[in-house]
Amino acid sequence: MWTTLPTITKYLIIPNNLLVNRQNNSQIFANFADKNNISVKGTFMKHYFCPNENCENHKYAKPGWYVKNGYYKTKHNYQRVPRYKCKCCKANFSSQTFKDTYKQKKPSLNKKIYELYSSNTSQNRLCKLLNCNIKTVVRKIRFLANKARTLHNVNMKNIEIRDIQFDEMETFEHSRKKPISIAVAVEVERFEKKGKPRFRTGRILGLVACCMPAKGHLAKVSQELYGYRRDDRYQAGIDALSKIKADSPTIMSDGKRAYPSLFKEVFPTATVKTITRKQNSGTKFDPMFSLNHACALLRHDVSRLARKSWVTTKNLSGLQDHLDIWTAYRNGYKLA
Repeated sequence: MWTTLPTITKYLIIPNNLLVNRQNNSQIFANFADKNNISVKGTFMKHYFCPNENCENHKYAKPGWYVKNGYYKTKHNYQRVPRYKCKCCKANFSSQTFKDTYKQKKPSLNKKIYELYSSNTSQNRLCKLLNCNIKTVVRKIRFLANKARTLHNVNMKNIEIRDIQFDEMETFEHSRKKPISIAVAVEVERFEKKGKPRFRTGRILGLVACCMPAKGHLAKVSQELYGYRRDDRYQAGIDALSKIKADSPTIMSDGKRAYPSLFKEVFPTATVKTITRKQNSGTKFDPMFSLNHACALLRHDVSRLARKSWVTTKNLSGLQDHLDIWTAYRNGYKLA
């Protein structure tokens, strides 16, 4: 079963069975267009199939299966949205039905929240700047985070990575007695300057937050107040690296003893390079610049990770959503 969508240059044909999930329609359309080298600029994505699952036009839409049925005006920008009716089952739908912003009352806020939330702005400040309720901001953040994860997973499958830098950074959840570890994987882009090899920060490949036990003088106090905290740092490292498409990459990291076995578990043929403090000191060029630069950007752009700030993480899932949105923003994904 196939559906034809008009584009500027040619007609794009997509199987209907790939378009059942309304939330993933736009992403599937973009992926299919990229694989077939088709420009989708100016494409009007509409009329995939009848939204009624019991209708014969749901799985296979026949030519001329719908008629126009007026329009309605949206409340957020008062624009006309055309309505349509299925000739078979008389089901009503609109051009908005097949978009991922379906049933959203304020889709215009998506882009603003996406840009501001990735630019050192807290949720409370977003409410004041956009003049909306905190519940609206939270819903938009969850929507953007789910879309960012889907888009990032698709992009990681289509990109071959050669050089990776990996490390961990720490923050806390509500209190410093409840620490959190963030596994950071960054691509290293190679280039030459004056005939010498140089490196610069590439894509953010993976950011995974996880629980970890408290260390030092806070370990005993943390266990008395909050009980035992499991250590998920090894699994978080696997999750951050497992989505990367690479045959025999070169992975650079510091001298933590658990890293070589972690890298070999995900990439058995990988070349592991350990950068110690002695190797890193006394040189003008920082071999771990790409990762250190990415961590510095994280501290600057993600409000809850900033030093000496009132903004803190309240739960682990909220931190992961924030990291996924920032990853999409840093890699240049268009979520809104």
